[in-house]
Amino acid sequence: MSNTAVRVIVGIIGIPLIIFSAVTGNEVFLVFCTVLAFFCMNEFYNLFEPSESLSGFTRWLGGFSFHKAVFLAISILIVLCFYFEKFSYVLILYFIMFIFLILVEVFKEVKHFEAVGTWLLSVVYISTPFGLLSLMNTTRMLQTFEANYAIVVMVMVWVSDTFAFFGGKLFGKHKLAERISPKKTWEGSITGFIFTIICGIVFSYFYPAHSVYHWVSVAVVVGLFAQIGDLFESSLKRSVKVKDSSNLIPGHGGALDRFDSILFAVPALYILLFLKSTL
Repeated sequence: MSNTAVRVIVGIIGIPLIIFSAVTGNEVFLVFCTVLAFFCMNEFYNLFEPSESLSGFTRWLGGFSFHKAVFLAISILIVLCFYFEKFSYVLILYFIMFIFLILVEVFKEVKHFEAVGTWLLSVVYISTPFGLLSLMNTTRMLQTFEANYAIVVMVMVWVSDTFAFFGGKLFGKHKLAERISPKKTWEGSITGFIFTIICGIVFSYFYPAHSVYHWVSVAVVVGLFAQIGDLFESSLKRSVKVKDSSNLIPGHGGALDRFDSILFAVPALYILLFLKSTL
């Protein structure tokens, strides 16, 4: 079976399951977001885990296993804090993570303090978007914004990714960012963006409380930042010379490969909704 066929089958099965988790209940979707955050953070850690051995304090604490356990635990707690709207706790957890990472580097024989920035980036890059995604599916958010934007953003990102992929295969001639992702083309990117806007127009019929202009603006933001997220994750993999973050999902690679677009689209959409509600 070709990689494209596997990709399509996984999409046909996976997308309805994801949407089902969102409409089933807040807690079910929270579990979904937490599990995804765990897998993505684990893959990110494995991409950038330093190769040298540890000594001193970190060895006494269990070395990398302890480092990784704390790293993943704080990341999951951040997702939960967003869901329960404990935003001040999120800042506290960011600070705890920062102090922990500094201490890890202090007690290493070979110190790489620039790694602190990498690990902090991963928390902002992965845990925060999944926390916001779980928040978008809460009852209060549904009542405030009169639409389930968790479902909206996931469907729009899926449309963007799918039509960008097939648009590139059918019409792709001009490379979009060859040094970052050789297979991506301008034709695929534009196709994905156009169909995301069409998707936004379709949503205006499901959620008539908002105008079609609102939904087009949502689609533009999601379509743009979904593709930026895809390119960013490709550049991360390029920097460590790997093709996929893992082989967890057939036809797609790892969880980070599959949900890279979500990680940029969700915060961008949340900011848009926040601005629209306050201005």
